[in-house]
Amino acid sequence: MQLRAVRTGLCYCLFLIAGAAQAGDPQISGLTERVSIENIRAHIDSLCYAGGHHSRITYTAGNYAAAEYIASYFESLPGITHVQRDTFYLKVTAPPYDGYPLINIIATLEGNSGDHGVYILGGHYDDSASRQSNYSSLWNLREAQGADDNATGMAAVMEIARILSDPENNFRNRYTIRFIAFAAEESHPKQSGYSHLGSQYDALRIKQQNIPLAGVLVLDMIGYNTLTDYIEIISNTASTWFADSAFSCSAEYVPGLIVNDPPFPDVPYSDHQSYQDEGYPAILMMENDSPWNDQLPLYSANPNYHTTNDLPATLNYSQTEKVTKAALSTMASLTIDEPAGGISPGPVVPSGVWLQAYPNPFNARIRIAFSISRAGFVEAGIYDLNGRIVYDVCRGKMAAGTYSFVWETNLASGTYILRVRGEDILLTKKLICLK
Repeated sequence: MQLRAVRTGLCYCLFLIAGAAQAGDPQISGLTERVSIENIRAHIDSLCYAGGHHSRITYTAGNYAAAEYIASYFESLPGITHVQRDTFYLKVTAPPYDGYPLINIIATLEGNSGDHGVYILGGHYDDSASRQSNYSSLWNLREAQGADDNATGMAAVMEIARILSDPENNFRNRYTIRFIAFAAEESHPKQSGYSHLGSQYDALRIKQQNIPLAGVLVLDMIGYNTLTDYIEIISNTASTWFADSAFSCSAEYVPGLIVNDPPFPDVPYSDHQSYQDEGYPAILMMENDSPWNDQLPLYSANPNYHTTNDLPATLNYSQTEKVTKAALSTMASLTIDEPAGGISPGPVVPSGVWLQAYPNPFNARIRIAFSISRAGFVEAGIYDLNGRIVYDVCRGKMAAGTYSFVWETNLASGTYILRVRGEDILLTKKLICLK
């Protein structure tokens, strides 16, 4: 049985959904079973005491020790193609810290075809104690372990990298996956209020180099909850298809995880915003879209947020494990080579031509999304195997852009064909309805 949360305003209704995981890809289910809570705990502990220090605040010895710990771990994974310590500087930082390096750690798992593009799974490794008194003057003396914010998200990224890159798991990814540990996500007293620096640096470089970035999933604060095992998916409108994929994968592959239903909140509190600002699809998974507020009955405000009390002992490890599985299944579904089921792969580039339908297989509700690069007449429909149309999705003159439709249906079980036809395109996808 799976709990699903549906939010309307400030109210929540809970529904029990039986058999949610039965329609998924067996390979992806097998990958989620390899998530080790012992590994996650070990990474969190190592980050909270990186180099023997009790802080990962930017420009401290613990921060640099954490970066090296993450890089060395990625380098130990036999399937990872290469690891980069991507160093940059923020010149508006107060001296002498303007000469201190900021370091993104990037581990790459190359895809089987260079033509399909890149997905990013990331989280930040720095932390903050900004809610402690005199933080602006005593930041380098604070013991800020940052267990939830964000050792949890970083540990999940590291565990997912292990599983997807392990040759013994035989995961073949069509898309290239970059696992990124972002530097300097938190605002720092010496940086004039700047934040999200590592992701901004990476997003801008991707834009300048014209890298075909298909999507970004960021994990930030996924481990505190005294009430339930709950996660919120956060997305802007342009990334809705990605958020829907994460939602469907959570339902299919992670029993017991409560996830917010669409429409998803759009808040800019983490590294996903940097990629959204450059026009790329990017979503965030976070324990609550504003973790300093209650979201009863599912979530009680995190009193440890940005304090020295954010310790490993305060974490909900059951939730952390489930969110790791949700992120793993989402990335695997979107990047897998010749997927056997579940979510259709996302677009190569946001401005390209693509067609998606999810969940697939579906039951009573399916979302159809496509993107066209040129204006013109477009017709989209769903047909049975005898060529008879069973649903007219849309028909008419359309501008270049992305379109999304939701169909609530009582269609009989069977195989159907989704077709999108335009003046210079013909896109088709097989759909499976399971009752």
